[in-house]
Amino acid sequence: MGRPGEPGPGGGARGTPVPTYGWAEIRKHCLPTDKWLVMERKVYDISRWAERHPGGSRLISHHAGEDATEAFHAFHQDLGFVRKFLKPLLIGELAPGEPSQDRQQNEQLIEDFRALRRTIEDMKLFEADTKFFSLILGHILLMEGLAWLVIYLLGTGWGPTLLAAVVLAISQAQSWCLQHDLGHVSVFKKSRWNHVGQQFVMGQLKGFSAHWWNFRHFQHHAKPNVFYKDPDVTLAPVFLLGESSVEYGKKKRRYLPYNHQHQYFFLIGPPLLTLVNFEVENLAYMLVCMKWADLLWALSFYVRFFLCYVPFYGTLGTLLFFILVRVLESHWFVWITQMNHLPRDRGGKPDWVKGQRGLSPPRCPGRLPVNVGPPGRRFPPGPAPPGAAAPLSDQGAAESPGTAASLFVDWFSGHLNFQIEHHLFPTMLTYTRSLLVKSLRPAGLSRGRPARR
Repeated sequence: MGRPGEPGPGGGARGTPVPTYGWAEIRKHCLPTDKWLVMERKVYDISRWAERHPGGSRLISHHAGEDATEAFHAFHQDLGFVRKFLKPLLIGELAPGEPSQDRQQNEQLIEDFRALRRTIEDMKLFEADTKFFSLILGHILLMEGLAWLVIYLLGTGWGPTLLAAVVLAISQAQSWCLQHDLGHVSVFKKSRWNHVGQQFVMGQLKGFSAHWWNFRHFQHHAKPNVFYKDPDVTLAPVFLLGESSVEYGKKKRRYLPYNHQHQYFFLIGPPLLTLVNFEVENLAYMLVCMKWADLLWALSFYVRFFLCYVPFYGTLGTLLFFILVRVLESHWFVWITQMNHLPRDRGGKPDWVKGQRGLSPPRCPGRLPVNVGPPGRRFPPGPAPPGAAAPLSDQGAAESPGTAASLFVDWFSGHLNFQIEHHLFPTMLTYTRSLLVKSLRPAGLSRGRPARR
């Protein structure tokens, strides 16, 4: 992220007036070679530095010409450390008469969001707890061993093979969840330990690249469900959603019988996402970006898998067994993690908090209400008073079906049934999302209106 102490543009001598800019000027700097952004009312030129951004150039470039304060706080744990690296990029500040947010963004919503974040920090829901995640890793390794023991003790018949495949698929699904939390730097206090842990889980336990996952997933968090910015909803040419179907129609481009995609989705969507799309994309990313360490980690997974099962099935049989596990795992990934995505058009640049509202996860009765803000700023059920913001609980809640939470649902979904809480506070510990809901509920925070189905 640059070297502390380097003189940067606008870093003049003491006493030199700090340049000020208005939003009309800042909005112009959102080009591939000219990128400015605003954080905490300070203006930064990230044009040349974006390629060195640890989260990837696309992630930070999505915020060019915008206020990125909330995203900055959401994705960085040690803000004091990161600010040291920002000094060389500082070129000025917002003019005194300029609002902190642009494009008619809801300042009251931002204030309520920040108040709730302070409440969560006081509740210590961001503090890492390695014991919980050690249990998650332990039960993943236990399932890996159990699957092997099933084949070793019961043989290679259809029954034991299917049972072992299901156990391995569950283990793979739980590995997705664990590496996801490691990628968000939620497990260990030191970022480096999280990165090493994610490489181990993604590489040795799954056969994928941690950098590839972060490249995709961080863009999803930056602009969730926005076409051409969120990779999770960019499915053309296999499936067409929203704007993409209009564009393909205008250009008369045709690869598949899209008028029947609702039928062939079940044949190639859930079964093949992980097995084909992820495997190919992951390998291409490692080779093109020369992530040789990730490639070695991924190879270690395949070496271990084949060493474990070739003595029972032979080479071809082990390959077929691996495909069966990936197909089962892919169903979990599609139905648990992807089906809450509601694609949105790419137009407009809402503030970061409001941008998370496109999510539509399974909701739980008593979750954060539609018209209720943080403690000390609560509205009664029903429409918010005129001129009052429907604070941050209005993040897709009205569009979400009610699904009761339970220990099993939380475990099986990797706590992804708390998607909105996760997107608003990405580094918050997995299991504390339910604690947040439980602690706010006694204060009168109940659903403001029923879900729209």
